[in-house]
Amino acid sequence: MNYYEHTYITVPELNEESSNSIKEKIEEILKKNDSKIVKEENWGVRSLAYSIKKNYRGKYSNLYIEGNSKVIKELEKFERYDERIIKFLSMKIKKIPEEESGLTVTS
Repeated sequence: MNYYEHTYITVPELNEESSNSIKEKIEEILKKNDSKIVKEENWGVRSLAYSIKKNYRGKYSNLYIEGNSKVIKELEKFERYDERIIKFLSMKIKKIPEEESGLTVTS
C-alpha cells in the first residue's frame, strides 16, 4: 500500500450537512477500493491566492490516505464533477507525518 496526502477545497458557504455528505462519499470510494483515511485535518475557511470558479475563499480539508493509485483516480473523478469542490490535489508521500500541520482549525 502507498500513502497519499489529499487536499480538497470546497465552496466557503458549504453547510455541515453538505460537508458531511462529501466526506461520506469519499469514505465510500475509499472503502470500495480497500483504502482508508489514516489522518484527517480541517484547515477551515481561507483566502485563495486567485479566484477559482468565482470564489475568493474556500474551505480546506486535508486527508492522509493509505491505498493504491486506483483509489486516487476514483477520488479525483468524483471531485472533478462535484460542483461543491472547487479544487483538489493528491500527492504520493513516503510516510504519514505524526505531528499536526499547524494549519488545523479546532472547533
